[in-house]
Amino acid sequence: MPVRVYIVEDHPIMRETLQDYLALETDLEICGMAESAEAASEALEAASPGVVLVDLSLPGRSGLELVQEIQERWGTPCVILSGHGERTYVGRALACGARGYVLKGNPRDLRLAIAHVLEGEIYLSSTLRQKLDYEPDARGA
Repeated sequence: MPVRVYIVEDHPIMRETLQDYLALETDLEICGMAESAEAASEALEAASPGVVLVDLSLPGRSGLELVQEIQERWGTPCVILSGHGERTYVGRALACGARGYVLKGNPRDLRLAIAHVLEGEIYLSSTLRQKLDYEPDARGA
């Protein structure tokens, strides 16, 4: 049974690109998309995703606020998608409950992130791990 993926991204081209890329994976199914935290909040319960991909910068409420809400309401694993690779952003995302953080522009990292967070691990994209000198411990943290 494919894993249901929900995408929260404010740029239409990026949403469509993510949808097209992930549709190539036979074990993944896009169950919905939203352009804002508010729209996602209203649709997520009915969509029942196994993982949520969240852009860090969204109109209105931030992606971090949405991740925190998702963790409080459903506990669904979230992966942050961002162009920001600074330690501060990554730390805030993990503190809000994100299980993964992937820099935009590396689709292979996105697929790996989904697999790792579904196994209960924390995943940082390869570029971030090198930049931040990060190695997960035995629990993935």
